[in-house]
Amino acid sequence: MRASTSSVLFALACYAFVSLGISAALLGPLLPTLAARANAGLEQIGVIFTWMSLGYILSALIINTLGAKVGARGMLIASPLVVILSMTLLALGERLDVLFLGGCLLGLGQSGTQVAYNTIFGAQSGESAAKLNRLNAFFGLGALVGPLLVSVSYIFVADGGLAPWAAAVMALPLTVGAIAVRSVPSRAGAPSASHDHRRLLTSPTALLLCLMMALYVGCEVAFSGWTAEFTRRAVSISPAQAASAVSVFWAALAFSRYFANLALARIPPIQLVGVLFGVALLGLLIMLTAYQVGAAAWLGAAVVGIGLGPIYPTLVSIGIQKFPFAARMITSALTSVGAVGALFIPALTGAAMEIGAASGTEAWLLLIGVLLAVLALWGSTRRSLSPRPLAR
Repeated sequence: MRASTSSVLFALACYAFVSLGISAALLGPLLPTLAARANAGLEQIGVIFTWMSLGYILSALIINTLGAKVGARGMLIASPLVVILSMTLLALGERLDVLFLGGCLLGLGQSGTQVAYNTIFGAQSGESAAKLNRLNAFFGLGALVGPLLVSVSYIFVADGGLAPWAAAVMALPLTVGAIAVRSVPSRAGAPSASHDHRRLLTSPTALLLCLMMALYVGCEVAFSGWTAEFTRRAVSISPAQAASAVSVFWAALAFSRYFANLALARIPPIQLVGVLFGVALLGLLIMLTAYQVGAAAWLGAAVVGIGLGPIYPTLVSIGIQKFPFAARMITSALTSVGAVGALFIPALTGAAMEIGAASGTEAWLLLIGVLLAVLALWGSTRRSLSPRPLAR
């Protein structure tokens, strides 16, 4: 692929991750609108997140069957259309089953887009970890914009219904751009041999990476989902004011991903992952002091964002470099398995938050325990993740 074409494709990928961040982040603020339209309670409509996770989980099977037939370019064309369909269902749906289908399709379409672009640029030789971090940083930017679209919609039409339409319109250029960019690296979409699949699925190293990814995504979703409530309790402010701590988290996450290349120039990716989990652990410890020093809630959210930010793209890069003969499969597996962690850890964190009643510090103690376990696991098995690929 020529340098000019590669630059255009990377620019399209950056825009894609902004679009993905918008679609994912608007779902939470949109819940009251969806609940009112379906005449359901928030606890009922909240199940849509489970359906979104299910879409991510199902994507691994679909991507590794249909993806082998349509190739990387086909995935880049089709996946945004699935997201557009999901946004349409969320904008028009008046029944829970329709809205849940929209959530499932959102997870499926998002995963397809993420896997395609991460595989393309992660499979390239050179500083793949730095490039994937810079690419995935734009997801955090989109996550900041998504809730703003819902707020603007409430101002103009008294509900959030315009936001899914805006997200659908923003996803359409991805399909058009993928059609226009005719040169997509064939390696990124090339099917792997069946024995390569078996070796990947039975590899302890691959299973370790999947476990780490599940725990990471679970912690990220749990922290972003419960930070506003914790900050509201700790600082005794309104929910609208407390939500700013979540914005700080996403801004720090995007910042750390974008500038992760500075750390990767000095620290090997495998070592950096351990350091990043340690930074996130420090951020949680800072947040525990928010009842004594209110500003610690925002400082802790920023430190957690800095720590967690580069972990996902760096783990994907490590996986691709370790299993280059099954790049798409390991990328889709890592992307999908994250949804498994998102199914359980946020729910457990919410239960711990309620156990804590007035304080909610038990929620962060739970996440601290998870991160300590992750650090112990990573430190004991790091050697097996050396950059040398498995022999064919």
